[in-house]
Amino acid sequence: MFRRGVPERARAAFGGRCEVQASLGTGSIAEARHLLGRELVKFEKTLCDAIGIRSPAAILEPLKREPSASEIEEGVRQWFGDRVGRLSQEADTITEEDRAVGLMRDYDALSETAAAGVRIGADSAIMTDWIVETLVERFGWHIAPSNPLHRRLTKLVGRGQIEAAQRFRQEVNGDPVRVLDDTFSLEQYRFDADRQRERRAKEPVSVLALFEGYVREREPARATIKAWRRQLTAFVGFIGHDDAAKVSPEDVIAWKDHLLNKAGKAGTGLSAKTVGETYLSALKITFRWAVENRKLAENPAATARVRGAKRVYKRERGLTNDEAGMILAATLTPPPPRLSPERALARRWVPWICAYTGARVNEITQLRSKDVAQIGGIWTIHITPEAGPIKTSVARTVALHPHLIEQGFTDLAKASASYLFFDPGRRRGGSDENPQSKKVGEYLARWIRTIGVCDPDVQPNHGWRHRFKTVSRRSRMDPEIRDRIQGHAPRTEGEGYGDVPVDVSYEAIAQLPRYNMIS
Repeated sequence: MFRRGVPERARAAFGGRCEVQASLGTGSIAEARHLLGRELVKFEKTLCDAIGIRSPAAILEPLKREPSASEIEEGVRQWFGDRVGRLSQEADTITEEDRAVGLMRDYDALSETAAAGVRIGADSAIMTDWIVETLVERFGWHIAPSNPLHRRLTKLVGRGQIEAAQRFRQEVNGDPVRVLDDTFSLEQYRFDADRQRERRAKEPVSVLALFEGYVREREPARATIKAWRRQLTAFVGFIGHDDAAKVSPEDVIAWKDHLLNKAGKAGTGLSAKTVGETYLSALKITFRWAVENRKLAENPAATARVRGAKRVYKRERGLTNDEAGMILAATLTPPPPRLSPERALARRWVPWICAYTGARVNEITQLRSKDVAQIGGIWTIHITPEAGPIKTSVARTVALHPHLIEQGFTDLAKASASYLFFDPGRRRGGSDENPQSKKVGEYLARWIRTIGVCDPDVQPNHGWRHRFKTVSRRSRMDPEIRDRIQGHAPRTEGEGYGDVPVDVSYEAIAQLPRYNMIS
């Protein structure tokens, strides 16, 4: 068996479990050692991704301490409760008498082995030793084998194995639960709960643990989780402790000043927009969640503000006629010979689709062949969170402009079996927070800069969304339909009701003028 204790901060990534168990599927010690390494690599990768660290040593090797005798008893009882819960579920699934008899025989044998191992002068059973190792790791204990506490821990685990075997027999036979060892009585569990409440009242309130609680409840986007976890970790490092209850408004202001004046790659500070909308937002929302859930008395970041000068734009933010023409004309030129087929298709089609739909570039780069379909005789694209992240997390169906169909875009969709603009099989590393579709969008932005759209006041991909608004206004498109096509949030509660049927969006989009690079 592969067994590892899961630190509290990472349990959300392991389904809330405090311990991971997996059968190695072999009776060979040599093969088990080999398979153990594989399981350990998977475990540590999941752990690092969950906490946002590069090495598990930062969390698996905290400053360990020697527990008290009462803490050891509590820890064993916690393990015992988990074990009995699993045995109870197993007992409920047994319908055949032969299987029940066989399992009871196995647990009786395990009980006898554990009982022999706790006697004076005897070597403890290997299963008992494994459980002891797991508990030591889970709770961050430091207990030398020569320490009498280690012997006490081993004895308690052995007694727990014996009690668990008896409980399993009672469950299978339908007998009332009888506690044979008072160490595992309900009264002891009540004493444990009282002691734990007293300790929690005195323990620090971890900023990072609060964030994990927020993540479990609200389930924000993966990219948000990754960025905010990194920012909160940096904040904890800046103030020198991880106790949210000790964070003051002055700490938050000091952090804000540091970010504005000293952070960043060049040490010249970050922009006011970045500090306010990302770094401070991570603090404010995490602490607000903590207050709402009665984990903090007040939010120390509630009043923090960044009032930097607004960015000055020397021009409109949409692509001009010349810039739009430059980009669309470039899409018709032959791609470099070594460019992948998927990237070549992205260069050819994504700017055109953005021009005629005003969609976000990554909503288009993650399109799949099945997202392009006819509805009532009208060709459409379905922009859905199933294909990848969407800012609003709300799917929408948008009719295609006739010019896209005439150019053959729907033929491309018919010929593909998966994603249109990247090959999932070519993924090298990366993560869900930085998907391939995003990399395609970044590639297109770099390429557009090389063909002459160089003005820093216009974004090479996002400029299409601004331009779409301008063009649709000239075409007298209904503002509500225009916003629905682009996936903008409704301006009023009333506008949030109902849908924009495909034929309605088609009538609106068909009124948009053609880009005449192709007649």
